Amino acid sequence: MEQKKKSPAKKAPAKAPKTSAKKAPAKNPAKEMPAVAPAAETTTIALPGGVELAMVQIPGRDYWMGKFPVTQAQWEAVMGSNPSGCKGAENPVERVSWNDCHEFLEKLNAQPATKASGLVFRLPEADEWEYACRAGATGDYCKLADGMEITEETLGEVAWFDDNSHGKTHPVGQKKPNAFGLYDMHGNVWEWAETAEGRARRVTHGGCWHTFAPMCTSYYRGAWPPSSRDNDHGFRLCASGRVD
Repeated sequence: MEQKKKSPAKKAPAKAPKTSAKKAPAKNPAKEMPAVAPAAETTTIALPGGVELAMVQIPGRDYWMGKFPVTQAQWEAVMGSNPSGCKGAENPVERVSWNDCHEFLEKLNAQPATKASGLVFRLPEADEWEYACRAGATGDYCKLADGMEITEETLGEVAWFDDNSHGKTHPVGQKKPNAFGLYDMHGNVWEWAETAEGRARRVTHGGCWHTFAPMCTSYYRGAWPPSSRDNDHGFRLCASGRVD
């Protein structure tokens, strides 16, 4: 599959996984991100079977993001099945296509607890995902709550990727969160975005358990057919609306 990618300081090694990617639009992150990440508001929605869904309002923006990638327990609570290959209730759901995500969203938005929450769930746009991932960082990766910016050398503090995953996904929330309180934005599973790439592909973000560090940056974008399912494809919820 053809690849194009925004050139980071280092090139991805030749062992790069099958994906295609595109440069993010040119911009100056320092002008867009807050110097110090403000505290983020959170809310929790009850799903069937006692499963909870935690959402974080992105500071300075009018949307919410899932605190974690969608887990297998959350997927099963809404869909009644679990397509994942690496089983674990708290592991991110995988082997889900962009189309599957939209089926999940339709069912999730029909839940009584969802309607009562005031939120309408969707996939994030690519720029929304990147802003939430950076959390004020101006480098290649995210910023932590203490102001430290993650680099390729410290990526293991926030991500499961080729260097440390041992060839599998891991339960969400085991690594450090970014300054907005979001976990697993780098690594573990690629996360689908709503954004189209050309006529027949949709953007993915974040890298996954088998990608190298340069593919886990905040700006790196994969691109896949919306019907594609693989054991590294997952997603994170975004939501619009107001919680009273």
